[in-house]
Amino acid sequence: MEITELTAAAVQALQDRESTGKAATSVTVEPTRDDSGWIRYEDTAHVAHHDGTTQTLSIRDTALAAALERHADDEAELGSVLAVTIPVPLPTITPNSRVRCEEHPGTHLETIACRWPHNAAADGDLPQVGHPYRVTD
Repeated sequence: MEITELTAAAVQALQDRESTGKAATSVTVEPTRDDSGWIRYEDTAHVAHHDGTTQTLSIRDTALAAALERHADDEAELGSVLAVTIPVPLPTITPNSRVRCEEHPGTHLETIACRWPHNAAADGDLPQVGHPYRVTD
């Protein structure tokens, strides 16, 4: 199975979750064996955030669960089903995007040096803020 399929499914699962305000860097899912001996992946994933914290995320009935089921079938044919860690890609820089970030004070144009940028649009005295990647909202 291609990692791109797992990555797309993980990003979709993250988009559907409740906002934490933290940028996700990876999703890890552990294998499990049911009572009949069938090896599959857990219904929960562990989401790692850029600040070092983790949280659990239910992936039951998601595209990620379906992709992991296909992945488990592929791995079982090879003889083992191991834990899967799926990296979550960073957002691309949008030209002329006004942002606030953790690296620079105030609203400014986004650069490569910006860490964990948030889109900003004028809204009274304070800009409206929302992360450009929905997976990190």
